[in-house]
Amino acid sequence: MASDTSFRRFSLPVFQGITVLWLTVCFIAAPNLVTPSMAWASSEILVDSETDMPYRHDLDGLEIKLGYELQIKGQNNSDAVLILIVRIDNDHSENYYTRFNRQFSIKPGPFSLTLPITGLKTSGKQPLTLPYTKMIIFTAGSSDDMVLTQARITPPPPRPQQVLALDFGKEDSPVFPGFEPVTAKDKRLSGTLLQRFRPSGDALMQDGLEGIDNFSAPWENGQWKLTIWLQEQGEWEYLPHFLQRKVRVEGQTVVDESYNTSQWLSDVYFAGTKKEAVIDGDQWQLIGERRTRPVTSTVTITDNTFTIEWIGDRAARYAAGLVLEPLDGQFAADAEKQRKARFMESWPATVPTFPRSHKLSISDKSAQPSTSLEKYKVYPTARNSLLNLNFRINSPEPDSNPIVAIANPRNSAGQKLALKSRYGHWRFERPQPNANELVAADSYLRADLSSMTLSPELPRNLYLQVEVPADTEPGIYKGNLQLLSKGALKMVEFAVDVIPVDLPDMNRSVGLYLEPAPYYEWFPDNRSLKPFVTACDFSLLTSMGFTNVAPALEVPIDLDHRKKLINQLKQLRMFGFQGPTLAYTPLKRLLSVQPQSEAMQSLSRVRDDAAVAQLETPYWSIFDEPHPDKFAAIKDTAIKLHSQSLDMKTAGHLNNPRQDELLSVTDLAIINHGFGVSKAVIENLKKSSKVWLYNMPAPRLAAGFYLWKSNPDGYVQWHGRMPTADPFDPTDGREGDVIYMYPWQGSCPDTMDIHKRLLDLHEATIDLRWLQWLDAQSKNNIDARELAEKLRNAIPDEWEKAQESLSAEQLILMRKSIMGLVRESFTSGSASE
Repeated sequence: MASDTSFRRFSLPVFQGITVLWLTVCFIAAPNLVTPSMAWASSEILVDSETDMPYRHDLDGLEIKLGYELQIKGQNNSDAVLILIVRIDNDHSENYYTRFNRQFSIKPGPFSLTLPITGLKTSGKQPLTLPYTKMIIFTAGSSDDMVLTQARITPPPPRPQQVLALDFGKEDSPVFPGFEPVTAKDKRLSGTLLQRFRPSGDALMQDGLEGIDNFSAPWENGQWKLTIWLQEQGEWEYLPHFLQRKVRVEGQTVVDESYNTSQWLSDVYFAGTKKEAVIDGDQWQLIGERRTRPVTSTVTITDNTFTIEWIGDRAARYAAGLVLEPLDGQFAADAEKQRKARFMESWPATVPTFPRSHKLSISDKSAQPSTSLEKYKVYPTARNSLLNLNFRINSPEPDSNPIVAIANPRNSAGQKLALKSRYGHWRFERPQPNANELVAADSYLRADLSSMTLSPELPRNLYLQVEVPADTEPGIYKGNLQLLSKGALKMVEFAVDVIPVDLPDMNRSVGLYLEPAPYYEWFPDNRSLKPFVTACDFSLLTSMGFTNVAPALEVPIDLDHRKKLINQLKQLRMFGFQGPTLAYTPLKRLLSVQPQSEAMQSLSRVRDDAAVAQLETPYWSIFDEPHPDKFAAIKDTAIKLHSQSLDMKTAGHLNNPRQDELLSVTDLAIINHGFGVSKAVIENLKKSSKVWLYNMPAPRLAAGFYLWKSNPDGYVQWHGRMPTADPFDPTDGREGDVIYMYPWQGSCPDTMDIHKRLLDLHEATIDLRWLQWLDAQSKNNIDARELAEKLRNAIPDEWEKAQESLSAEQLILMRKSIMGLVRESFTSGSASE
C-alpha cells in the first residue's frame, strides 16, 4: 500500500526493527576489459581470509570514484536463507535514515555479491555523499552461521579503445563499470530532458534520460556495432506506454515500433503471461532479459560524426545505456553477461522440487473437509456457497496440447452444479511483498485452459470453483475430470454432498482495496470503460460472498467529478456493498489540488449530493500510517471534517502504537499487527469508533476465525489490483506486485484470472459464514453452544499467539467440526435452514 510515512505495512521480524529495503546488487567487471588478477591487483583489499561477522571497516582516507564497486564473498553455513546487510556511513550519518543500508538474501552455501559503492542513497532517500567514514557488514538476527572470505573495493576497468560506452542518468546515480556517465547537462545531447531513477535494475538500467532528441559526438567513419538499452522500468502503477517510437543513426532506422492500444497491451503489458517459470527459463530469461534486452544493429558512419536520433513522444525518447564498438567487439555482450550475473545474485530464486513422475496421473488434492467413498472424495457443502477444489496433474513428458474435459457435478435426477475452472501458471514472485528473493509458484490462476501445457519438471494444478445456489436440491452430485495426453487417458472423480442448510451471508465487512488496472487511465479511448471494468470486478467479488471494497473513488474537485463519485456510490449499493465505504485516496488528492477551505466546500457539496441520492457519505481517510510530525495537520483536518457544517466521518490506518493519539479523531480505525492486535485492544477501540483489521500476515485466519473471536467490524486487504509497473515483473518496485485479480483485455471474462491468494481469502469468508451459522444455532442448541465455546477457547485473544498456534490444517479441522454438527443436527431433525 502506498504510504508517505516511515512506518511500513509489511515487515520481517528477523530484521529486529530495520525497515525492509529495496536493493540493487552488481557483479564483477567485464572479463574482456581487464583480467581478474589485474582487477584484484588494483583493488583495496578489506578481507582476504575467513572472517566472522559483524565486520567493521573504517573508510576514512580511502579514495572512491565513479564506477567503484564493493565485492563480497563468503559462506552461509546454515541450511536456511539468511539476510546479509551492508551499512555505510559518512560524516552526516546519525541514524538509520541518514546512512546507506542494503540487504541481500543469501542461500545456503558459498555466495558472491557486488554492489556499486558510488551513487549511494540513504534509507531516507537522500544521496550519501563522499567521503564515507565506515562500513559494517552483518547478518540480521545476529546469526553466526555466515562468514566472509573476501571483501574488496575495486575500481572500474579501463575501457578499450574504439569503444563508446554511455550510461545515461542522474549525476548522483551509480555508473556501470567501464561506462561513461552522461547526464542531462552533457553538451552532446539535445532535447527537453527529464532524469529518471527507478528502484529496479542494475547501475545501467535503474536510471536514464527521457525526452532526448539526439546525441552527437565525433567518431571514425566505417561500420560499427551499436547496442542501446531503451527500457524505462517504471515505478508504482506507472509503466511507459507510448505507441510510436523510432531511433535513427545517420538516417538509418535501427528501431521502429508502432502499436495500437490493443497491440501494446498484448505485446508489452501482458508479455509476462506468455512463458512460465522453470519450464521456459530462469528468472533472468523471464524477467530481467525480457524487460531490459538491448537492441543491437550495424550502423554506418560516413561524416566522422556519430549521431543518434529519437522520434516519438517524450516517454519514447528514452535511453538508459549505449555502446558503440567495432563489429567484432564484445564490450556490450560482456556487459549483458555481467548484468545477468548481477540480476541472478540480486534475485536468487527458490524452485520447489517434486519427484519426477513415471506415468501420467491426475489426483484430488483439495484441502476441504471431506469423506472418502470408494475411489473418490465426497465434499459436504451448504447451499448459498462456493466450493473450492484442487486437482493435480503429473506428466512424465512434455505436452503442448493436453485436453482436459470437466463433467459438472450432477445428481441422480440429472440436475447439475455450475463451476468455473482455472489452472496454475508457474511464475516467479516474491514470497512476501518486501522480500529480496523469488520463488517459483503456480499462484497465477488462469482461466484459458486451452493455453495449458504439461511438463515433467513441474506438476500442473487445476482449480474448480463449484457454485451451490440457495435453491439447490440436497443430495449427492458426482463429477469428474478427464485428461488426455499423448494418447493416454486418465480420470479422477469427486462428489459434492449438498446439505439442506443455507449458509448465511456475511454480517461483517470483508473485502479488498480495489481500482481498475492503471492502463484504463493511460489511453483516452479506455477511460470511459472504467465503470464497466469496475462492475466486472464487483460481480466477481459479490459472487464469492465478499461484502466490502475500498474502491478508487473520484476526487470531487468539481461538479463533473462529484457526479462520478455519486454514481460510484450508487454502483456499490447496486452490487450489494452496504458499507461503510472507505474513501482511501480522494481527500488526500483533493487537498493536493485545492486549498483546505476550498476542499472542505467541495466535501460539503458531496454531502448535499449524497443526501439527495439517499446515500451514505464515505469515511474519508485522513492518514495512512503517519509519522508523528504529521499528527498536528491530521488533527486539524479531522476537526474541520467533524465540524457542524460538514459532519463527515474520518478513517485512518494505524500500524504502530505510537500513532494511538490519533484515535480520538478517527471514526473508523483500521489497524494491523504492527499497531498491536488483540481482542482487548479491539473491544477498547470499539467504544469510540468502528474497527477494521487490514493486511494481516495470515489473511485466512485474520478474516475468518480470528475476526469471529476478536469481533472487529471488518477486514480489508491490500490490494485487488496493485501492479508495480509491469504486472508480471516482481522485481521492478520497492515492493512486489500485490495482486488478487489480474488484468484482462476485451470484454468482461466469464472466469477472471486471479491470484491463488484470492481463494485463500475466500476460504476465510466461508469459515466466517459457518461460524455465523454456529452462533445462530447456539441460541437453541446446547451442542452448538458447547462447540462455539470450544472453538473460542482454541483461538487465542492475542493475534501473535493465534498466528503461531493455528495452522491452515487446524482451521480446516475447525470448520469440519462445525460441518459435523450440521450433519448431526440434520440427522436429528433440529437443523435450522
